[in-house]
Amino acid sequence: MSGTAYSVDVEPTRSAAAPEAAPAAEPEPGPSEEPSTAPLFPSESSPEGGGAPRTMTAPIPGAVTKVAAAVGLSVERGGELLTIEAMKMFNVIRSPWRGTVTTVHVKDGDRVVQGQPLVTLTPS
Repeated sequence: MSGTAYSVDVEPTRSAAAPEAAPAAEPEPGPSEEPSTAPLFPSESSPEGGGAPRTMTAPIPGAVTKVAAAVGLSVERGGELLTIEAMKMFNVIRSPWRGTVTTVHVKDGDRVVQGQPLVTLTPS
């Protein structure tokens, strides 16, 4: 460089292959194509053998993408009521007990906040 001569010694490496890469990190989970399931059961215990109507509330904020519940529909414990999209994940909201839908408080496309009423069921 600039007329100056340099002497360089090169030492061979362990192999002629490319240098070793650091161990691969665990991949971060990305958006899921499959719907996840929101918690099935509210904090209250499930009523046995009927009782007063109970209202299920949104466990998370998001957008309602599907309403499967309809007034008068009989549902089994674990039956699908609606789906809420939150952070690109679809969360299926299921019935915590067997009963009859008495009120549907939301419709497709509604935005909901945590704790907002979704569906009222009369346990059977």
